[in-house]
Amino acid sequence: MNNRDSGSAHATILRPPHPMNHTVKHAVLRVRFASATADCDDTNSQPIAPGEALLRLREGDSWAALLSSGHDVRELTDWLMLLRHQPGGRLPGVLALLPDVADPGALAALRAGADAVLHLGSTAALIRAQLGRLRERVAPQPDGWLQLDDDLALDGQARRLYLSAPSSPQADSPKGGQGHFGAALQSLEGTQTLALPPQLFHLLWTLAAQAGHVLGPQALRLAMDIPARAQADTVHTAVGRLRRALRPLGLHNHVQTVHGVGYRWHRTLPPGQTTPSVDNAAHRQT
Repeated sequence: MNNRDSGSAHATILRPPHPMNHTVKHAVLRVRFASATADCDDTNSQPIAPGEALLRLREGDSWAALLSSGHDVRELTDWLMLLRHQPGGRLPGVLALLPDVADPGALAALRAGADAVLHLGSTAALIRAQLGRLRERVAPQPDGWLQLDDDLALDGQARRLYLSAPSSPQADSPKGGQGHFGAALQSLEGTQTLALPPQLFHLLWTLAAQAGHVLGPQALRLAMDIPARAQADTVHTAVGRLRRALRPLGLHNHVQTVHGVGYRWHRTLPPGQTTPSVDNAAHRQT
């Protein structure tokens, strides 16, 4: 029997193949401008054209860019000005790699918005170390205690939220969140606690550690360790899950949406009052 005479077989043969070659996405992009005599020594990043890199960073599926340039940094600084020309939000991290970090072009790159300047010949290990420091600044990892308000605190070690916390935590608690503050929280009668899964706790910690500031999708993807290839609405979905988890405690309205920019944690402390924290990594970035 000839398979081409069978309707089902014929349909199977002629059916167009399902597209498998989707655009590959990476969390760190690598851009080489025309003046660069060489590329940076980092293979764990995605080489991409300058224009496409701008789109990817603005969409939020990548959080950092490595920019290689020669002594003429005009193309690099023009690109940085375009990237930074967007309203509000935590912007992507940018490392500029230049042939001479003492050259006036390095200062021009920093003024245009680069977060750091490295020598173009820097090793991959040095580049990764700098990205690690930048990542900690953009999305601090939970560490110790973080007090959001007089009656609200987070325990980074246990991944728990405490409501009706003491108003005056002891500032001398040792690392790991133990000591007077932690003991008081755990023994306080009537204190409500909420344990969160790691991804949602990282999301809450990142928002709370920078309360009042709008964080874009890049920072929140990074905090939750969401791969670049994930769906575009992954952050939106996670924020919805966090709000549902906070609703029984009446805290869901603290997570605010700034349309077209990102999300923020609304603080209720009086203006000008600093949020106290114990062993908080988010405040050790300077």
